[in-house]
Amino acid sequence: MRAARRPSAGTGARALGVAVVLGTSCPGIARAQAPLVPTVPGGTVTPAAVEASPVGGPSAGEASAVAPAGAAPAAGTPAAADGAATPAPAARKSASNPFARLPVIGRLLYGEPVDDDPSDGRVSPHYALDVEAPEPVARQVREYTLLGRWRQRPDFDPSQRPLFVRRAEGEVRELMAAEGWFSPQIRVEDRAEGVRVVVEPGPRAVVAGTALQLSGDIESPEHAALRERVERAWQMPEGAPFRSAEWERAKRELLGTLRDGGFLRARIQDSEAIVQREGALALLRVDVESGPRLRFGAIDIAGLQRYPAEVVQGLAPFRQGEPYDANQVTRFQTLLNGSGWFTTANVRPDTVLLDRDPTVEEVPMRVDVVERQSKRWVLGGGYDTDRGFSALANWEHRNVGGLGVQTFNGVEVDLERQVLWSTWNTPQDLAGWRWQFGGRAEHRDIQNDLVDAASLFVSRNRRRGDVETALSLQAQAERQNVVFGPADERLYENRALVLGYSWTQRKLDSPIYPTRGYIVTGQLSGASEALGSTTRFVRGYGLAYGIAPLAGADREEFGRIVLRGEIGHVAAPRREGIPSANLFRTGGARSVRGYSSQGLGVPLGEAIVGGRALFTASVEYQHLIGRDVALATFYDYGNAADSWSDLKPVAGYGVGVRWRTPVGPLNFDVAYGEAVREWRLHFSIGVVF
Repeated sequence: MRAARRPSAGTGARALGVAVVLGTSCPGIARAQAPLVPTVPGGTVTPAAVEASPVGGPSAGEASAVAPAGAAPAAGTPAAADGAATPAPAARKSASNPFARLPVIGRLLYGEPVDDDPSDGRVSPHYALDVEAPEPVARQVREYTLLGRWRQRPDFDPSQRPLFVRRAEGEVRELMAAEGWFSPQIRVEDRAEGVRVVVEPGPRAVVAGTALQLSGDIESPEHAALRERVERAWQMPEGAPFRSAEWERAKRELLGTLRDGGFLRARIQDSEAIVQREGALALLRVDVESGPRLRFGAIDIAGLQRYPAEVVQGLAPFRQGEPYDANQVTRFQTLLNGSGWFTTANVRPDTVLLDRDPTVEEVPMRVDVVERQSKRWVLGGGYDTDRGFSALANWEHRNVGGLGVQTFNGVEVDLERQVLWSTWNTPQDLAGWRWQFGGRAEHRDIQNDLVDAASLFVSRNRRRGDVETALSLQAQAERQNVVFGPADERLYENRALVLGYSWTQRKLDSPIYPTRGYIVTGQLSGASEALGSTTRFVRGYGLAYGIAPLAGADREEFGRIVLRGEIGHVAAPRREGIPSANLFRTGGARSVRGYSSQGLGVPLGEAIVGGRALFTASVEYQHLIGRDVALATFYDYGNAADSWSDLKPVAGYGVGVRWRTPVGPLNFDVAYGEAVREWRLHFSIGVVF
């Protein structure tokens, strides 16, 4: 694919920077910044999802029988509209005089200052306004009519009120029609104590049917699926209340669906809503000309200064000449924003060229990026209930040798473990492949299981759409000291050469604040004594996570359901000799709550070590009490053991709070471990996948 390169409009960032991250839960940040080597290397964090926007809107020549709802009357002075001058208080003359605003002299000479725009200020109501009408019309009468807008303006003059009363019936009738009431009975009563507006709405019009005519290339049999999707997604089905706002939105959504599917020149030739007042029925008609389905053109890149164009081209999930698909554009932008090379990236079709040249069939894609610093230190620290206090130092270089190769090298220390790592990633090529390699050294003391481990790995990763696969080879070696008593520690030396494969699909609306979607991952790995491993084994592991919003009849979201499950098995003649990274433990804030971190596994002496069988399941309900806060109740169930016959699942349940913060979701839980009959507090940050 050819890629043009446009110069950046701004200056480049310095080559070296330092980012200091301090907070109550920076281990979550630290883990995001410092990729840990998984049992099967190659899993990555999906970048933040970016919402797709339909290209353009309804055509300028589109006809509609009903005006959009909620349109406020003109902001001009009502008396002026009737040909009469609006009274202007004398005090307003002082507003443009700077001396009038002086604290003492200004008040003595000019009186109290008045704002240049009297509509910005509000005073006590000049008259009462009593409205008896269905919502949202009652609110609109108070906000949009002359009676409602002028009752608290400081420049109101009583002589204006009769005019407002005369116009009120017509204004209310328009508002009622926009909401689907076309035969209302309206009374406007002007009394000494105020104005009373009474509306008897009558029957509300409902959609009796829609004649949707699609013409152009969309009629081709190869586009039957898109045509069916457009018709099925029409948002004003038979029997739905007719509202002007919904009518206009339905037409915009129709065009958006066509344009997202590649028909970027789709337009509405004509539309009509015929309302039968007697039966309160609305007959709708929409004629759409789709135009040709366009294809992806060349990528035009702006903002690159230090990174090669290949780092952008390799992340494109489409190729020049393929049919245009807005989902692929969104995916491309998501991958760029999560690649690590850029602080921001924006991808969009060049619609200006489409408008200028109607013969263009390949739409150029414009990519604007702001490059991240190629070298920087990341320093962090924090606390959570599983790992206690922690500190992180990470050195990042995102353009080694000017080739776009990224490397992350650092150390992380907490109460349970101390880790030193180095990871290297090559840019993704046009086929979606990239190499990843590195090493890791770790000391950990968890549940009286003391381990010194080291590993080297290389993996070949591929991302296609929302699926990432990895084929890896990893050399593992560890010295494991298990505590059996005050003066009794037993040493086990384990090593393995592990060949592994992983498959992961991520479909989340956001990896940081997901509200809907799922993750499914599977891993298969194994080692053989013939290749230097202490014990032969075959390991399988699967994880599923899903989150779904709950909404009422008004489509207002009030909560979410979160489901999570894990299952794992290691087929081996014995547990001894298998490096602990290939075995299973569970428990803590990120698995079965109500139990200590990694406290569920195989008892050995005074320690808890990993086993060959794992099962966990969790269900959680989150009830929204605000935009950023939710109350949660949950039930976790599972355990880890050395065999399925020994695996006895235990339960943990409780309540918690989910708080959306700038550094990620903050989770605070109070959980009861049924097997240990204890309450436990859990604090963590981030989403548990």
